[in-house]
Amino acid sequence: MFLTHTGNKRRSIPIVLLVCVVFWRIGAPSPANSQPAQIAIVLPTATSGISDGDVQYARSVAKRFSRMLGIIGFSTDTFEESLISKAQLKSRKLIVLPLNAVLSAQATRLLKNFVAGGGKLFVTYNLADTVAPLLGLRQTDWLKEESPGQFASIQLNAPEIPDIPTSIRQASWNITVATPTTSQTKVIGYWHNMAGESTGLPAIFMGEGGVFFSHIFLPDDILTKTRFLAALLGHLIPEFRQPLAKRAIETMTAVGHTDGLKALEAFVQESGVPEAGHALETGKRLMEKTRVEYNSKAYNPAITTARASRVAFSKAYFLSHVSLETEGRAVWNHSGLGAYPGDWDRSAKELAEAGVNMILPNMAWAGVAHYSSKVLPQSKTFTQYGDQLAQCVAAARTYGLEVHVWKITWNLEGAPKGFIEKMRKDGRTQVSATGKPLNWLCPSHPKNVQLELESILEIVTNYDVDGIHLDYIRYPGSHACYCEACRKRFVLATRQQVDAWPAAVLPNTGKYGDRYIAWRSQQITRLVRLLHKRLREANPNIELSVAVFGGYPACVTSIGQDWIAWAKAGYVDFVCPMNYTENTNYFTRLLVDQIALMPKDVAIYPGIGATATNSLLTPDAVVEQIYLSRSLGASGWTIFDYSLDISETVLPAIGMGVAKSKAQPPHTSRLNRDLRD
Repeated sequence: MFLTHTGNKRRSIPIVLLVCVVFWRIGAPSPANSQPAQIAIVLPTATSGISDGDVQYARSVAKRFSRMLGIIGFSTDTFEESLISKAQLKSRKLIVLPLNAVLSAQATRLLKNFVAGGGKLFVTYNLADTVAPLLGLRQTDWLKEESPGQFASIQLNAPEIPDIPTSIRQASWNITVATPTTSQTKVIGYWHNMAGESTGLPAIFMGEGGVFFSHIFLPDDILTKTRFLAALLGHLIPEFRQPLAKRAIETMTAVGHTDGLKALEAFVQESGVPEAGHALETGKRLMEKTRVEYNSKAYNPAITTARASRVAFSKAYFLSHVSLETEGRAVWNHSGLGAYPGDWDRSAKELAEAGVNMILPNMAWAGVAHYSSKVLPQSKTFTQYGDQLAQCVAAARTYGLEVHVWKITWNLEGAPKGFIEKMRKDGRTQVSATGKPLNWLCPSHPKNVQLELESILEIVTNYDVDGIHLDYIRYPGSHACYCEACRKRFVLATRQQVDAWPAAVLPNTGKYGDRYIAWRSQQITRLVRLLHKRLREANPNIELSVAVFGGYPACVTSIGQDWIAWAKAGYVDFVCPMNYTENTNYFTRLLVDQIALMPKDVAIYPGIGATATNSLLTPDAVVEQIYLSRSLGASGWTIFDYSLDISETVLPAIGMGVAKSKAQPPHTSRLNRDLRD
């Protein structure tokens, strides 16, 4: 590999990047910099009559909200609604109700007194009858989207709130409809559809008692949402403005792996890129202005200037990275539509311009396909937008991108109800250890293995693709599968009589737990082995890759995924361990262990969770993980998940430095073959 800077021609930076990149490294602030926990999150509990599933989902929503607050410098305390007390709420300024459909009489009294004492509420989606009056609202309806993209963005109109963004992307699928009951409660944002047209439906209300958002905060456009949250809280609770400004100043120079002005200056100087030096000087001038504003207690201007300073420092950081000549640069695309539904040409063009050389589009699950399939049912995406695989391949060929079709195995999410019911009736779906039916195909069933093989071979036969990329090539967890057919096949394979099923084969406690773990792993490996063989027979140039859990060998025990064994056996051409984390130390530990275990002739492209459930990364944090991947010896990288977010924030960042020039993937690929020919 050669480290080379390429030319002096630089692409202009889209304005949206300059707006979004300012936000600091996502994650909770360090204890030394944290503000006292003036914010409490109150979680629903099953004792309120809410289902366990909704309680767990509320926890995930609360976690995302807490991370957003952590970005802007606030720690949170989390309490279960059934256990909150007056003492716990005494020092709070804000209480968040993330998904609380019902509240007890005691909790209602506490919240009523809290608001009467000047406290503020931030309520999302569920507007309980006892909470609505505290916000000056009344729920009037609940709406599910009538067509895709009906609730695509929120257009804000609140000129009285300094630094609030004008719009937020939010691809919601249903909303709670409410109306103000007092003149003090105002609508500050309305839902717009995918075409940019107003639906006339309120999205966000603000009043004396706090804020109501008619859905939950989703991961899309998370940086703009975090900016919105900072502006809103600074307006709603004036004493928050000082800590918001303080946090903005503290994080101005914490950019990428440099983590401080001196380190950033050294990195920029070493790069020798003049434009990076100019950006650095701009950032330093703005930094000094920020400090003057902060010291004069002009907190709102200080926040705005700090944002501009970090934009400049981030630009200097991006420009200072080198572009390699040989590197796998991939993006996953979960929707299968690219970033612009109905326009794969636009997606392929911008990916190529950003230096990406591989697209991994999700075109099929275990029971549904986005292409013209005779094996699997066709999806709503196919019905609305046509054959996505054909469109993707055509666009990719135009712009020199490899296409490795992301195929999800076993998981029946999105499959038609009738298809799932037939699979279950035929005894082909998984069963949990407690006897609960699961919407996953059982890997031990021969017909399921055949279905997976046929659906994949159909792709490589009918489409000019470069490879197949397997995901969910595993069990859903250690709780599956324990169907009766698994019992029979396990007994037949091991010649071991098992009377107490599934107790005797459960991990950790079962008499035959270890043997069952090994047997489960063999069921998953069988499909990988057979697919490798069938692909080589069909077309030796088709490559096989896998998205896998990062923690090995724990994933062998928990989900039957022995991906190191697949690599050593030569079944796969490259692997993409999903190392989704905001913690760079953990990312490093994972990758060091993975590279040490991998055979040298199999490429590893670690997954970077820019917009994953478990990690939400700023553009400089994405570039940092690319930098770490290179430093540790990885052959490339894979970014999750190509969407408008990635298009507007991450692609411009990597296009300025790490992927400025085109690169050739190190695995044997179509690009390599074309160059040789």
